[in-house]
Amino acid sequence: MIRKSTINLKFANKGKLEKVKKIAIEYQRVVNVFIDSLWEQRQFSGSFVKNTTIEGWLSARLKQAAAKQALSIVKSQRKKKKKQKPTLNRIVMELDSRFVDITQNVNSFDVWIKLSSIGNKIIINLPSQKHIHFNHFLDNGWTIKKSIRLRITDRGYFADIFFEKKTLAIKTKGKAKAIDIGYKKLIVSSDGEFIGDSSIYEKIARKKQGSKAFKRALIERDELVNVSCKKLNLNNVKVLYAEDLKNVKHKSKGKIRKKFNNKLQRWVYVKVLGKCAMLCEELGVLFVKKAPQYSSQRCCFCGVICKSNRCGESYKCACGNIMDADLNAAKNILFMGRYGVHALQPIL
Repeated sequence: MIRKSTINLKFANKGKLEKVKKIAIEYQRVVNVFIDSLWEQRQFSGSFVKNTTIEGWLSARLKQAAAKQALSIVKSQRKKKKKQKPTLNRIVMELDSRFVDITQNVNSFDVWIKLSSIGNKIIINLPSQKHIHFNHFLDNGWTIKKSIRLRITDRGYFADIFFEKKTLAIKTKGKAKAIDIGYKKLIVSSDGEFIGDSSIYEKIARKKQGSKAFKRALIERDELVNVSCKKLNLNNVKVLYAEDLKNVKHKSKGKIRKKFNNKLQRWVYVKVLGKCAMLCEELGVLFVKKAPQYSSQRCCFCGVICKSNRCGESYKCACGNIMDADLNAAKNILFMGRYGVHALQPIL
C-alpha cells in the first residue's frame, strides 16, 4: 500500500525557495521538450527514453527523471481514440532517491529534505514540520519511501511525502455491509449510518468560481470527504459493497434547474469511492463496486420495482415499507452484492 502526506516548505528562507523555483521551472521546460519529442515519435509505451541529450544546465540524472515523467504524461493518451498532445502546465517534479534524502528530528525542525544531483553542484536543504496526518502514518507502522513530488502552486511550495506498508490479507470473518453515496447525504450505510450532508456544496456554489474563497471551499470539501469516510464503522466487516457510479453528472445541464446543477457539479462521489476503497485496503476489508440498477426504485422488503415509490427523501411501498430513500437504496446494494442484480429474494 502507498499513501501520501503533504508538507509545507514555507519554513525555508527566500533564497532557498528561489533556487527551488529556478530548478523547477527549468525542469518543467525540459519535461515539455521531451513531451514534444515523444509526441512526434508517437511513443505511447515503454519505460524509458533513449535520447536525453536535451540542452540545459540540469544534470543528466535529472534530465532522465524529466524524460520519465514526460513519458508517463504522454502514455496517458494511449487508450484515447482522439489523442491530444498533453502539456505540463503545473510546476511538478517527480524526484526519486537519486535526488532526495529525507531526515527527521534534526535541529529545530521535524523534517529536512536534502536536494542534490540537480546540476551546477546545487545542494539545497529544505526544512519543514510534521502534522497530524504525517504522524498518523509514522505511528501506525508506515515507512517513508525514498521519493517525493515537489510542487509549486499559487499557495506556496509543497512536498508530497509517500509512505508504504504491506497490504493486509482480506478478512475471512465478519459481515457484509453496503453504502449508498448521495448528494444530500454523503454516505448512508445498510446499518443505518447517516454521514455528511450537502451544506459544503451549497457553500461552494455561493463563492465566485476561481476566487480564493472558492478554492478554500474546495479544499474544505475534500477534507470533509476524508473525515466523513473515516466515520464509517468497518469493525467486524469483511466486505463493503458500493454503487459503481459513473458519469452521474454527465449531460445534466439543461435537464435540471441551473441553481441545483451548479451545486451538483461540485459533488465528488469519485473521491468518496476512492477514500472508502483506501480505508478498506488498510483494514483488510474487500471493497466491491456493484452496478446500481434499480437500487433507488426497488423495495428492500418485498423486492417490487416501482419508480414512483421514491418521493424525494422518502421511499413508500404498498407492502408497508416506509423508510429513508437512501437507506432503502443501501439495503438494496447489500442485497445485490450478495445475490446479484436480478435476484428476486428480498433482504428481509
